[in-house]
Order: sequence, then C-alpha cells, then structure tokens
Amino acid sequence: MVKRIRRALMPVFGWWAIMSRKTKYVFILAILVAAIVVTWGRAGITKDDMERLRREELSSQIREALEPLEKRLGNLEKGDMSKADTHSSEDSKYPKVKFLMEKDRKRILVTGGAGFVGSHLVDRLMMDGHEVVVMDNFFTGRKRNVEHWIGHENFELLNHDVVEPLYIEVDQIYHLASPASPPHYMYNPIKTIKTNTIGTLNMLGLAKRVNGRFLLASTSEVYGDPEVHPQNEE
Repeated sequence: MVKRIRRALMPVFGWWAIMSRKTKYVFILAILVAAIVVTWGRAGITKDDMERLRREELSSQIREALEPLEKRLGNLEKGDMSKADTHSSEDSKYPKVKFLMEKDRKRILVTGGAGFVGSHLVDRLMMDGHEVVVMDNFFTGRKRNVEHWIGHENFELLNHDVVEPLYIEVDQIYHLASPASPPHYMYNPIKTIKTNTIGTLNMLGLAKRVNGRFLLASTSEVYGDPEVHPQNEE
C-alpha cells in the first residue's frame, strides 16, 4: 500500500523538484489564498443561513402568538360572545349570555328578583348582557329561582329587605319587591304595606341619588276583586 502511494506521488515530487524557489513560493501562496477564500466563503454562507433561520423562527413565533389575539379582537368587534370569551368552558354551566360593549351594558338592580316574575326578568336581562344585582329578603321569593346565575361575573345576589336603605351604584332600578299572592299579603299585611310604601320611597331615593331610571311594577290587586278570571289587560 505504501509503495503504491509512493509511486503515485513520484510525478508530483519530480515536478516539485524542478520548480524554482520563486515559483514554489507563488504556488504555496496561491494555495493559501484559495483555502482562506473558500473557508471564509463557507463561514459567511453558514452564518447568513443561521441568521435567516432565526429570523424566520422568530417571525413564526410572533404570528402564532398574535393569531389568537387577532381572532378575539375580531370576535369582540362582531359581538360574538361564544367565540370572544376565553372562559367559554367555565361559562358553559350558565345560560348563553350576549356580549355587550361597556358603553351599552347597564348595571341594573331588580328588587324582588328571586320571585316568580322577578326571576324571569333577571333571566332576560342577564341573557341580554347586562350586569344584574338581585335584592330579595326571600319572604316569598326563592333562591332556587336565580341560583343558576350564582357565580357569574355579571350577577350579584343580595339578601336585603327593601324597607332598609341600600347604597349601591346602578343605572336602572326595577322595583318588584312585594308579596303578590293574597295568602301571602293577608298573612302579614303590615309587612306588605311597609314594603310598598317605605320600600318604594327608598328605591325612589336611590334612583334620584344615582340619577337612574326607575320602573315600579304593580299588581291586579290594586283594582279590587275582578268579576272575570283571568283578567284581560285592557
């Protein structure tokens, strides 16, 4: 094997032996220059490639991070609560709630909101996307009528008697607090009178203080004993 290598290199050695010293220097210098150029060229290409790959990877990461935010902003502009809310899995236990922008969303107090009529009003206001505060002393109302909203960020339940002053900030007041069934108000007529007088005055005072809109619900009982059942609305 060694002999074969020697025989293969003998022409090269012979050619090198007959070259002048100056020619040898020029040849060696040319080889060094070529080696340096090739090495630098390879290093430059590798560095550029790595830089390009880093830039592409960074751009990809930025796009991936911005994509969910862009979708959320788009859904917020469309008012699509089901897609905009990041807590959709948590909110799935509540009825579907419409998303309202802050300028359109109202904070609403419903007195007697745990009663039959009041709880249905609460459902409608909640599903329309408003913030609802239910105030009830549970004399005739039942917590189970509104318990499906407990824990929702737009809902608040207060165990409070309307005959006592209430200090709260709201935009609207729906005053439905009062026993409505004859057995109930006949059982405690004094409490019924206080609820409809002092309670109404308290809510009117609250509406005046917060400059809010006020709605007073009444009952067919104010017209006395009806001659026909059910009564029409005329």
